[in-house]
Amino acid sequence: MGTDQVERVREIRGALKRLQPGAYLLGTGPSTVGIIPLDGRAVVLGRRPTVLEDPSDSIADYSATDTLYFVPREVSRAHARVTREPLGGDVKHVLVDLHSTCGTFVNDAQVDPDGIGVILKHGDIVSLGPSRTSTYVYYEMR
Repeated sequence: MGTDQVERVREIRGALKRLQPGAYLLGTGPSTVGIIPLDGRAVVLGRRPTVLEDPSDSIADYSATDTLYFVPREVSRAHARVTREPLGGDVKHVLVDLHSTCGTFVNDAQVDPDGIGVILKHGDIVSLGPSRTSTYVYYEMR
């Protein structure tokens, strides 16, 4: 690893140590950078319309920048949703694909858009589309 990468890893570790207990999505793709707290409300992942598209009623809480050359590649405007669900005496986060155009994946397995969703586990990799360009890591801070 180069010096820049070592320093970047050090910065990321420092940021993670400062997180409050809870669950987060850590944006790791070039178009999904940032920390998204999963603090009890449903969170919709998607993208904003491009200048070449008509406005839409669907609004994402967190937007990926998937519009290189002004045309979306894989991320739908309302692509996926993460909700907190009480399950078995505990609280889990469930990822649901919102009938996206290119699919939602957890650890390379496609989420069924007609299914009940996928319960996320610490370290799961969520990809909006198959290329892993718009990715998040599900992270639980105890």
